Amino acid sequence: MDAAAPADERRILLFGQTNLNNSVLIGFIHQNAKVDCQLIDLRYWRTDWEAGEGEVVALVDVESAAPERIQELLDRLHDRPFPTTIALFNVPRYHPSERLISWPKVNGLFYAGVPDQQMVKGIDRMFTGELWLPRHLMAALIERSRQRPRRVASFSGLLTKREEQILRLTATGATNTEVAEALNVSMHTVKTHVYNLFKKIGVTNRIQAVNWAKEHMEGIELKDSVSAE
Repeated sequence: MDAAAPADERRILLFGQTNLNNSVLIGFIHQNAKVDCQLIDLRYWRTDWEAGEGEVVALVDVESAAPERIQELLDRLHDRPFPTTIALFNVPRYHPSERLISWPKVNGLFYAGVPDQQMVKGIDRMFTGELWLPRHLMAALIERSRQRPRRVASFSGLLTKREEQILRLTATGATNTEVAEALNVSMHTVKTHVYNLFKKIGVTNRIQAVNWAKEHMEGIELKDSVSAE
C-alpha cells in the first residue's frame, strides 16, 4: 500500500455481524492489504476499539443493524480523536443508506456483491486520503453542495490594519483579553479599536461584527459560536 502512515499504525475495523461471510472477508482483506483487521459485531456494543490510537478505516455493514444503530456508530467514529475514514459496504442499490455519504468522514461506499479485491483496492486508496464512491453518487453529492459564490463587497480603506487584525481574531472566538495578548497591546487599546470598528461597519456587538466579516472579508476562519459581549 502507498503509506501515508506506517502500516503498523493502521487498522481496519469491520463493523458487522459475526458470520462466515464477514470472517472470510476480514481474512481476505488482512492477507491482501497487509494491515491489522478486527471484526466487531454491531449487535453487541463493545467500546475497546475506541481506545486504540493510529489511523483507522472503518468498514460498516449497513445491513447488519438498524439505521439508528448505524448512525450512532457513525457519530462515535466521527468523534474519534485520531485519523478515521469510514466506508459503507454491503449497500443495496437505491437504498436510503446511500445518503450517508454526505456525513463527514464517510469517504467510501461498496455495493452488495462487489468483489473483495475491489474492496481492498478502495481501502488502499482511502488510506491515502482519496474518496471511493460510485460515480453517480459522487456527481449527485457535488450537485447538492453547489451554490453561487457570494459576491464580496470591497471594504478597502474602511478599517485600519489594526482594526482588521482585531476583527479577524474576534471571528475566531478570541476574547478582548486574548486579542490584547495576541497583539501585545493594552485592553484599553483593544476596546477603543473595537468601539471604532463597530461604528464604521454599523454593528453593536461581536456576533454582528463577525457576521459582517463573513459577508465582506475573505479568509475569515469562523468559530461556531461567538459571544455577543
